[in-house]
This record gives sequence, structure tokens and C-alpha cells, in this order.
Amino acid sequence: MFQSENVSQYRHPSLAWGSVDFIHAFRKMSLAILDRAKEYPALGGRQSLKTAQPEDLIGLKVQVIFNDPDRRTQEQIDIERLMSLYGRKLDWHRIEEFYGVFDLAEEAKKLRERFDRAE
Repeated sequence: MFQSENVSQYRHPSLAWGSVDFIHAFRKMSLAILDRAKEYPALGGRQSLKTAQPEDLIGLKVQVIFNDPDRRTQEQIDIERLMSLYGRKLDWHRIEEFYGVFDLAEEAKKLRERFDRAE
């Protein structure tokens, strides 16, 4: 388990059950992620579910990498998959802003060079 002012992470003792992260949204960037979330129908339209935009999911994964470097490999795979799926459609300035918060601006630049052309 990891807990800070910004995030709480809980891991089940059995790997099969995985883990769950909670971002404590009180800072400007976190609140903006919630404001940008889009609503989608779920459960045959009986419910709706708000989902963060791809750029914001990438930003959250960057935060996970910063908070728990042991998770870097899997989070990086997820980030690169999102970038390959959305490519030029992504708001790269927002992505670069997330990386910059964690002093990873150079990494964002290299990823943009690789994926900004992807469809």
C-alpha cells in the first residue's frame, strides 16, 4: 500500500486481484481531469460512466510511474498503447504538461516524436 496527500494505492495480497489507485483530486490539474471527463452509456444504457480522456489517463499513469517506479514497465506499455491508438488526435501540449510536472519533459518529447504521426 502507498498513501500520500495526492494518491492512495491498495494492492491485494493475491496478484490475481490486482490493485486500485485513488487520486485525491484537489489540485488544479486533477480537478481539470474530472471536468474534462466524458460520459458514456453503460449496462445497456441503464447507467452512465464518466471516463477520463486519453491524455489525462496518460498523465495519471505518469504520476503512478513517479510514485511507484516498480510499476514503470506496465504503465509505460499502457501509455505507449494509448499513444499508438490516438496518435495525432492527442493534445500533446497537455501530455507534455503532465510529464513536465514530474521533470520528465525530455521523455515526453521523445514519445511525441514517435507517436505524433500515428493514426
